[in-house]
Amino acid sequence: MKLAVLLLEGSMESAVIGMADLLGLANFVMRRLGKETRFQLHTLSLDGKPVRTSRGLRFPVDAGLSNSSPYDAIIVPGRLSGAEPARSPARQFAPAAAWLRRQHARGCLIGAFCSGVFLLAESGLLENRRATTTWWLQEDLKDSFPTVDLAGDAVVTSDDRIVCAAGPMSWVDLLLRLIEMVDGPDAARTCADYAVVDTAERTQAVYMPLGYLQRRDPLLIRADVLVRRARKRPMTVRRLALELGLSERTLHRRFMELTGASPQAFILRRRIERSRLLLETTTQSIKAVARAVGYEDDSSFRRAFRTSTAMTPQAYRTRRAARLFPARPSPDIDNLGGSIR
Repeated sequence: MKLAVLLLEGSMESAVIGMADLLGLANFVMRRLGKETRFQLHTLSLDGKPVRTSRGLRFPVDAGLSNSSPYDAIIVPGRLSGAEPARSPARQFAPAAAWLRRQHARGCLIGAFCSGVFLLAESGLLENRRATTTWWLQEDLKDSFPTVDLAGDAVVTSDDRIVCAAGPMSWVDLLLRLIEMVDGPDAARTCADYAVVDTAERTQAVYMPLGYLQRRDPLLIRADVLVRRARKRPMTVRRLALELGLSERTLHRRFMELTGASPQAFILRRRIERSRLLLETTTQSIKAVARAVGYEDDSSFRRAFRTSTAMTPQAYRTRRAARLFPARPSPDIDNLGGSIR
């Protein structure tokens, strides 16, 4: 995999160095297993000149955008200004946004994490595509780019060769997902094992402080937790009202005020969202996925899923797999240069 990291003013240098180390470890693993080393990292800036990082240091790069060669994947790191995530006016990074659009059009994987996701949104690459960013930037992303299909709980999302990851340290998740997409799940799993990285399914919700959750609206947060924990015992509107200490009529009124939808629609949406995650990230059967989200009858689950997504669960899984692992020609490793070998 030939990977480029696009550094902009304020980029987090720890992520760039960390990615270099992880790919170096991956090459060590490949050699130890008697396989060809496949991972190379290049650093880019807009003009090929060193970039001032989040710590104020000048970080040298390998090339500028005009002198760059083809890549398998490109990553946009998060950016900080002092201790705060940085968002510069779109016009400042318009050349980078245009370049990313061209690279994606030619078949390149594009990834970003933390505030780097905003550049993908500004480039138009996230329009009507699933994406995520760190929980404390999500409201800003949603307000600024309402056409983004924001997966608020997700740590990593993949949609049509666009991969987004959540927090400032989630470059690890992002890089492993890209390795999986280019070199297969076995390579990604081996890299994770040697790096002692936990790749188990998880959600951002566990990291959100209680005060932040309560500002979003305590009723919705409590309802969300109750629905997600229901699992094998399906949640109903009546049960939800009882557990929230409200009448069904009051519950309906509050949900219409807060979400514009009924409690039943809220329950269905949360269950279908979890089923989408399971279909994307596990090999569980459709029946097992149905049980995991609270459906005793998998035919009822199939109908509900089709109503919500306009496709069957199996068709959704197949389509997502095709987006995650598109047919692509193998790179000519012998002719690739790079700073990591």
